[in-house]
Amino acid sequence: MVGKPKIAVYWTGGCGGCDVSFLELGAPLLDVLAKVEIAFWPALVDAKRADVEAFAPRSLAATLINGTLRTEENVEMVHLLREKSQLVVAFGACAHLGGVPGLANLVSREETLRRVYGDGFAIAPPPGGEAEDAPPKLLPQAQPLSAEVTVDYVVPGCPPPPALIGLLFDALLSGEPPPAGHVFAHDKALCEECPRTWEDRVLAKIVRPHELVPDPEACLLDQGMICLGPVTRGGCGAACPKAGMPCTGCLGPTPRAGDPGLAMISTLASLVRAGDEGEASFAAEDAVLDSLVDPLGTLYKYSLPSYVATTKRRSG
Repeated sequence: MVGKPKIAVYWTGGCGGCDVSFLELGAPLLDVLAKVEIAFWPALVDAKRADVEAFAPRSLAATLINGTLRTEENVEMVHLLREKSQLVVAFGACAHLGGVPGLANLVSREETLRRVYGDGFAIAPPPGGEAEDAPPKLLPQAQPLSAEVTVDYVVPGCPPPPALIGLLFDALLSGEPPPAGHVFAHDKALCEECPRTWEDRVLAKIVRPHELVPDPEACLLDQGMICLGPVTRGGCGAACPKAGMPCTGCLGPTPRAGDPGLAMISTLASLVRAGDEGEASFAAEDAVLDSLVDPLGTLYKYSLPSYVATTKRRSG
């Protein structure tokens, strides 16, 4: 009798939200757990690296890896799990594109450590100096999972929506998984599933979410918010826009959009129309675009390591 397929779940540099997201499946999660064997999952199972090393090559049917690759230990573990797995899934925005931790690439490794542990307002130096057991060494830059190992599938999101997690398990347990490289999300933009009404208004002013109580039915872009719905994959049911918050792009760019930041800048430029061409018109348009606070953090919130090359991130 053939046993249940063995599944592993591993976290690297993440917040834990991806592990918690499995609970959002609700009752169907029990059906999934009845059909698989959890061989390794640090959040749930008391297993160690030595246990993974003892697995036979390709003995794991699939390994779902979440988090940004941030330390040397992260890299060692994902290579080990790749060797032991038939399929590797980039689970969540951090593994997919680098995620929010990837914004640390804008500063050096030393600056990151200094800000967090050196002069951080909530961190006190330990008595007696540094601990004897040093933590894993930080990589010079944060990177997505695909920078180190071959990724078979992607389940995007921060964290992945339950509907997309369900699609993944349906595919894995069907015996007929999709071709390698499949992304468990829509190819069309999130705007296609957003109930808000777009009227293609001129973008005369950029506003931040806390500066506006939005019209519950009008497009958030029309109201001046930077909503990345036009360049972001659908699949979440437009959860954030429905709640009055702009899409921040966690499902990653559509195939057509490519680079999400450049695609969104193009979208904004088409909406900023101050009047007839001329120096005054161009100046007015520039003033609107210049009012965008934190352009890199806004346009590449989840994807900076995948699309933006920096010099600072390679220092240290």
